[in-house]
Amino acid sequence: MNKSFNLLKEEKRQRITNAAMQVFSKSPYGKASTDDIAALAGISKGSLFYHFKNKKELYCYLYEYSCNKIYQKINDLHALEDTDFFERNAKVIEARVRAMIEYPYIFDFAVQAYYETESVVAEEIKAINKSILNDAYLKMNEGIDISRFRNKADVNKAINMIIWIGEGCIKEKRAADSLELKQLQAEINEYMELLKHGFYKQEGSV
Repeated sequence: MNKSFNLLKEEKRQRITNAAMQVFSKSPYGKASTDDIAALAGISKGSLFYHFKNKKELYCYLYEYSCNKIYQKINDLHALEDTDFFERNAKVIEARVRAMIEYPYIFDFAVQAYYETESVVAEEIKAINKSILNDAYLKMNEGIDISRFRNKADVNKAINMIIWIGEGCIKEKRAADSLELKQLQAEINEYMELLKHGFYKQEGSV
């Protein structure tokens, strides 16, 4: 499936992928236009459907690709090898930014697709979630060390704060059109150190 698309030059493949992610991220499946995708990608609609037999195949391919791309970035950083709770999550945020630099709309699209209720694609989306996301979620939390927390009940609070920090920093940088990896890394690391100080036991305490 999609063999001809994967044989395209990387620049053209990425251009089409970005265009499709952008269009699908802004509208529910039923209202998203393949005409808009083709126009944004700078190709004909016939060319688009040469690589994908229909809109549904494009959408499902794109969602599966997005999920795999995000976790590829996480694995590239060896994030899951880090057992420290905050260090691992800092790398996960970095992986997200790296994915967004390559595909700016990847997370907007992935969230839109995850909650898509259109019957034409809903079952396929559920199947992708089951085959990729459920396993990835388990791996994301496997082997992580929460023993340094003063109160184990605070772990979920820490997770929520990390999500808010990541979302807030990324949103702010995107709005200013300055999604620069090193600068964002430095800011995220500062926040993680503050969270460690707030949630972790002091050195020497039991």
